[in-house]
Amino acid sequence: MPERPPPPVSPGLFDGLLPDRAHAADCLGDPAGLRPHPMEAAEPGAAAVVRRRREFATARWCARRALAAAGAPDPVGPLRRGRRGEPLWPAGFTGSITHSGAYRAAVAAPARPGHVLGIDAERAVPLRPAVAAAIAYGEEPAHLAALPPVAGLPWETLLFSVKEAVYKAWNPLTAAPLGFGSARVAFRPRTRPGPGRAGSTGTLTAVPVGGPALPVLTGRYRAACGLLVCVVHSWPSA
Repeated sequence: MPERPPPPVSPGLFDGLLPDRAHAADCLGDPAGLRPHPMEAAEPGAAAVVRRRREFATARWCARRALAAAGAPDPVGPLRRGRRGEPLWPAGFTGSITHSGAYRAAVAAPARPGHVLGIDAERAVPLRPAVAAAIAYGEEPAHLAALPPVAGLPWETLLFSVKEAVYKAWNPLTAAPLGFGSARVAFRPRTRPGPGRAGSTGTLTAVPVGGPALPVLTGRYRAACGLLVCVVHSWPSA
């Protein structure tokens, strides 16, 4: 089994954002002495650079911590990758993994029929105009333009992040290709401090457009520590 590394710096950016029964683990940097599960060691591929291997191992370590908090057996076995690169969660559990720069995070929850979950993290920097224009569809450009300016929260980058999380959530439900135009996202910023860690927070919805029948997703986001994080899910009463 992997070595037990020293406690990491955990910013807790998903505190207060998750639906019921979901648990998160995150950290900044790669804990010294961390080694991947022996059955995961080859997962990044032979050509992967050292940075990518460390990133992969730490993200999987966060996933095991999240799974343990969600009630999975301890120690949890290897988290292999599926044909699309998605993590293969142990029977009875679902989750999502993300990383951006030095930040790694994972969320896990007991699996229930019809419940899907996705997270993402991105650096809180504006996108190039051409990239931003390729992400927003339909009424989204007007919606982003109408949102209030918030220091440290580039809305177009948050839109990108949410659509990445949406893809992770919907991916297990369909073999059809998903793109930035597959969902319409709307944000509702909070005017008062939200639960959990400091930072700018709010709620969101993601509605499927065309293609296969997929669930409407709701979720929350946070801008803090130079990062944007978000979670989307199909929990009916969260």
